[in-house]
Amino acid sequence: MREDEIRRLTEKYERGETTLEEEVFLFENVKEPDTPWANWFTFLENNKITPPEDLNDRLWESFEGGRDRKRKKMVWGMAAAASVLLLVSFLILGPRQSNEQDFAQKEALFKEALDMIGSMEPAAIERTIVYENEMVIIYTTKE
Repeated sequence: MREDEIRRLTEKYERGETTLEEEVFLFENVKEPDTPWANWFTFLENNKITPPEDLNDRLWESFEGGRDRKRKKMVWGMAAAASVLLLVSFLILGPRQSNEQDFAQKEALFKEALDMIGSMEPAAIERTIVYENEMVIIYTTKE
């Protein structure tokens, strides 16, 4: 019975279907050197490593630290992007130093245009009324 059970458990172990209790049973009970798994189980038992007691706490601290680092990187990236955007907008728009000069030029051009219009006399155009109403007057002209 014991050999059949060990054989069944070793086949299950090869397929990766054993539970933790079954593996412990195999490691403890397969000590005979004539079995093919004896060397392997002896090796595993001799090289067993126990995890440190504070492993769980250190893992959680590293997870939390990674989240904080990502957040800090995102904040620094956003700040850099905002700085670049401000710099580009100042370079493109720039402060207008010649506002008064632009206004003076526009005023001079406007006066010149008014002078040109004022010197022109309207041509005498013959108009005949086609339809007249209280709201609308329709003219025709001859040119």
